[in-house]
Amino acid sequence: MRITLLCVGSRGDVQPLLGFGLGLSAAGHDVLVAAFPGFEQQVRSVGLEFAPLAEGRVSRGGRTAADRRVAERGSRQMPAVVALVQDARSVAGQRLADALAACEGAEVIVTNELALLLGWQAAEHFGARLVRARLCPPPRMAHRPAARGVRQAAWLAMRGMLASARRRSGLPPLPLHEPLGQLDAQQTLELYAFSPAVVPKLSRSGPWTHVTGYWFLDSDIDPEPPEGLEQFLAAGPAPVCIGFGSMIDADPTGMTELTVQALRGAGQRGVLLRGAFGFGDAKLPDSVFALDRISHDWLFERCSAVVHHGGAGTAATVLKAGLPSVVVPHMIDQKAWGRALHELGAAPAPIPRRKLSAQRLQEAIVEAVGNNSLRERAAALGRQIRDEDGIACAVDVFERHMERFAEPSALELTNG
Repeated sequence: MRITLLCVGSRGDVQPLLGFGLGLSAAGHDVLVAAFPGFEQQVRSVGLEFAPLAEGRVSRGGRTAADRRVAERGSRQMPAVVALVQDARSVAGQRLADALAACEGAEVIVTNELALLLGWQAAEHFGARLVRARLCPPPRMAHRPAARGVRQAAWLAMRGMLASARRRSGLPPLPLHEPLGQLDAQQTLELYAFSPAVVPKLSRSGPWTHVTGYWFLDSDIDPEPPEGLEQFLAAGPAPVCIGFGSMIDADPTGMTELTVQALRGAGQRGVLLRGAFGFGDAKLPDSVFALDRISHDWLFERCSAVVHHGGAGTAATVLKAGLPSVVVPHMIDQKAWGRALHELGAAPAPIPRRKLSAQRLQEAIVEAVGNNSLRERAAALGRQIRDEDGIACAVDVFERHMERFAEPSALELTNG
């Protein structure tokens, strides 16, 4: 089959689908990955086809001064969802055109959460099968009547926003009634790319929903450890890793100084990952090593705990490593993962970004490193997750689902 994977978002949103794409390719399918231009090298390096999707200012992660001002304004003054919608709106026409170009000729379109509307539009236009790839469990309130009303109101706003983009692409107007809520009734395949050990029960389920296990990418797309890191690791106790991924901070110097103060107070060495916010002008002591980019798998195995933002990809890798987390959620699903890791006994209570202080972070680090019960629970989860093969399970479910829908129904055979 010809399959297009539509991936909108940061690395944590894209990398699991690269793993799934490699699994599909190994099973004999032709796979193309459509993502932001910055992922082209990573996609091609694992041997998959690539097509670009237009990228907005927020999704560029503050790459320029103007982009950074927009992203910071969004993070400080608007709810995260509003910032993401405004970001998508700024490139809606080009992103839709890019998605349609990437999906032309595809028999199946697989989308992550942030690309679902794009994928639905492309599947409707080309008559392709749609598959939903979920990195996070559905909200508990998602199927209550009030939630349906909220979705419909959001849909009407989105419909107006997309009207000109669809006209430019030669597509008819969108329906008045929100269609994505009908995908379950249509038994549209939904693959949840996390472990049943982490989320044992979904708030909704059906024969079209499957929890497969995590989709870890085995291919190494990261650079070798920088000079001096291995010597730093060998020179003392395992450090605490701290990094907030693609989250942009309005005060990178202040954030770096806060994390260094928390490490010092907790009596811990640290490895800081630059991420999108950088380190500003903060001076780092000899007990802290800073770097731009490295394999999380490689680094986490050599750390005692990880402080992170609760992104699905980072949370998955920390769990796989069997390490305790300290979660500092900034937005949306990160809050859910922070609660989930705490309820699993693998992390102290999450600290919302707006309530973060050096003292609170210090106390959480002390608990993560020194609480034996928490460390044992994290280690046990890591062993269970490493025994799973989420990609193989997902490919098997995918192929069986497609075979079932490829078979003619009794009614079709009678009419034939």
